[in-house]
Amino acid sequence: MAGSIDTNPDALQAMARELRLADAAIDGCIKKIRATLNASHWNDNVRRDFERNLENITKLARQMATASEESQKMLNRKVAQLEEYLRH
Repeated sequence: MAGSIDTNPDALQAMARELRLADAAIDGCIKKIRATLNASHWNDNVRRDFERNLENITKLARQMATASEESQKMLNRKVAQLEEYLRH
């Protein structure tokens, strides 16, 4: 419906916050896996295959983080627009 607002700035800010928390959680999990792997003193071909897989996962996580950051920027711009609209 043109001219109507179907959300409020707080809801959009909550979405942006959840995206940031998800990014941090994924990054934290990957760091924990790496630390555990390094502490294992495991060294064979299977470990090297595992490390390659973990690198692929890390690359995908970085792609997700980039898309998440762009989404957060979009949400923050929309929040600013809504707040400006609601002030008038």
